[in-house]
Order: sequence, then C-alpha cells, then structure tokens
Amino acid sequence: MHYDLLLTGGEVIDPSAGYSGVMDVAIAGGKIAAVAPNIPATQALRSISVKGKYVFPGLVDMHAHVLINGHDMGMHTDTYTKASGVTTLCDAGSAGSATFGALRTVLDHHVRTRIRAFVNLSAIGITGVSRGGELSHFPYADPEGCARTITENPDLAIGVKLRFGPKLVWEYSTEPVKLARRAADMAGGVPMMMHITDSPIPLPELISPMKPGDIVTHCYHGRDNGIMGQEKQFVLKEVVEAQRAGIIFDCAHGRSHFNFRMIEKALDQGFLPDTISTDLTLTTATQGPVWDLPTTMSKLLHFGMTLPELVRRATANPAKLLGYEGTVGTLKPGANGDVAVFELRDGNFELIDSHGDKIIAKRRLIAQLTVKDGRVWYERPAE
Repeated sequence: MHYDLLLTGGEVIDPSAGYSGVMDVAIAGGKIAAVAPNIPATQALRSISVKGKYVFPGLVDMHAHVLINGHDMGMHTDTYTKASGVTTLCDAGSAGSATFGALRTVLDHHVRTRIRAFVNLSAIGITGVSRGGELSHFPYADPEGCARTITENPDLAIGVKLRFGPKLVWEYSTEPVKLARRAADMAGGVPMMMHITDSPIPLPELISPMKPGDIVTHCYHGRDNGIMGQEKQFVLKEVVEAQRAGIIFDCAHGRSHFNFRMIEKALDQGFLPDTISTDLTLTTATQGPVWDLPTTMSKLLHFGMTLPELVRRATANPAKLLGYEGTVGTLKPGANGDVAVFELRDGNFELIDSHGDKIIAKRRLIAQLTVKDGRVWYERPAE
C-alpha cells in the first residue's frame, strides 16, 4: 500500500497549490502525498468517496479565543474546530505575560487543534472585567514582559495583541499603538495585531505606527472611524494604501464586529479582507451570530466573494502569518495532512450579522469531513 488514506472524486480548491478541479487526495505518514485524478483505491489502506463535495486544505482561523476570561473554549476547543473543518487556530491575545502559562497548560494537555497565539500587551490579558478593559489602567501595560513571553515561547507565541476602543486603553491616542509596536520590536520584530472598534481617533492615524505584516482586525465592524471613516461610504485611500503596503486586514466576525452593510460596500469597492476569521468564543459558538468559520465564509460568499478567494483567505494567507507557510493551509505534497471536506448546500439560509441584520443566503458551506495530520478527525453524522 502506498497511502494511508485516499479521498476520491471531490472538487479540490486550493489556490496556493494551483489546484482546481475533480481530483483525489492521497495521504501517507500524516502528510499530503499526492493530488491527482483517478488515484487507484487499491493503493490506499482506506478510501473515502467525497464525490459531489468540495475539498479544501484544513481551515486556519486567524482570530479566536481559547482562554479569554481565563477559560472560555479552553479544553472544549477541539469540539468546535474539528466540526467546522478548522485544524489550525490562532488565539488572539487572550493571555498576557502573567497568564500565558495557563494558556500553555491548557493547550499542552487538553487541545489537539494546532495553535499559535498573540500575547496581550496587558500583563493580565483579556479578563472581561466590566469596570474596564485590560489596558484601561496603564500599569497593566507590560511591553517588556510581553516581549519576553514571546521570545521564551517561540513554538507558540508569534506576536503582540492590542485592543483599542472604548474603556480598553488608558488614553485615546496613538501611544498605545506605539507601545505595542515597541513590544513587537523588542521581541525581534514580530507582528502586532490591533483590535479596533468605536475609536475616537481616525483609523489612518492609528495605523501610522504599524509596519508591513502587522494586522488590523475587525476591519468590517461598521462603527466609528473604521475603514470608511465617519462617512461610511467609501474605503479610505489611506486604508487601501496601507493594505497595498503590506498591512493585513482581518475580518474577525465576533459578537459585535461584522456589519453586512459595511461588507457589501467594501466588497463592491474591491476591498477584500486579507484573512477571514471568527473571533470565536464559547458564547458566539453556541449562541451565535458567529457559530463557526464556514458560516463566516458563507456570509462573504453571499456578498460576492468566490470560493477560491474565500479558501485562500481561510487557509494559505493566515497560515503564512502564523509561520506555517507551505506546511499548513495547503494541499501541496509534503504539507501536513490536513483536509476539510464541505458540501455547498443550496437553500434559503437565514444568516445574521453582529448588529442583528439578516440576509437569506442561497448557498451555505456545511462541513462533512475533517482530516488532521492524516487521520480522520470528524465525520458529519448522517442526516
């Protein structure tokens, strides 16, 4: 036998590898071994027909939270990732320098999903305290500890996270951004990710200290001073120029950061997100409106993004940012054996944004099978 697992007859879409069409995917030793038409089933220990389904690389969620408020998805993370085709996830700053050890313990002992993490500029991380955010009190800022945590955890920590918005920072100026950028420089020039919503400061001012490879997350929030400024009609030229210069714009759905009217305008103007992510937490996974990454992709599909555009932004693009270029988020031979199989179901599907607005989507991605490191991790129950 040449292969451990063979997925046959699916419509393979992987822009990073140049695959588009009906092909088989063979896996051996936990790695992608071959992608080609009509691979003989006799060459595999196990063969699964995925005819009529779409075959993508395992999805990569660029922004979610495993340990927000000290627990959240925690040890239940795998329950939500594997059932949605997600094999790799980035924790977007749940933990800071004082709490990062707890995140590592949970990941080391309870989570099989492949994880990378941003370290919060605040030592305490995201606590959810109603009296103020993690940086509403300046002494919680810990650029030295943040940088040290990143350098001491190179297998897990990849950058600095800053949340900028009402009650989240000690002052409304570019100083919190500059401090986060300085922490990233101290850690060896790693990227910083900035959460930005309802800012009293125009977005062009806030992104001015950022460097190529840094990330603006929640780019479709639809609130004050976003990518379309206060007028909310046209994407700002400074934002377009920043994206062209290498600043990454991540959509990160979340409970309050995904606005259909903003999305429709932005996509009509040609402003696509560089990465598609969920900002998933336990609440948004069980009560909505996020639910999972395929649902977020389905919403963008409704507004005109193509499947290849969606797949690239939910696989190869985030994989590169997480340091996995060529090994995750692709079906190239030699890459990790992560595969996500989906049905693109026709129907009338009510989908809701973060502001309660509704659409009726005619198509929706439904996860059918998830393979991680060459092993079947999830199979959708028969309906």
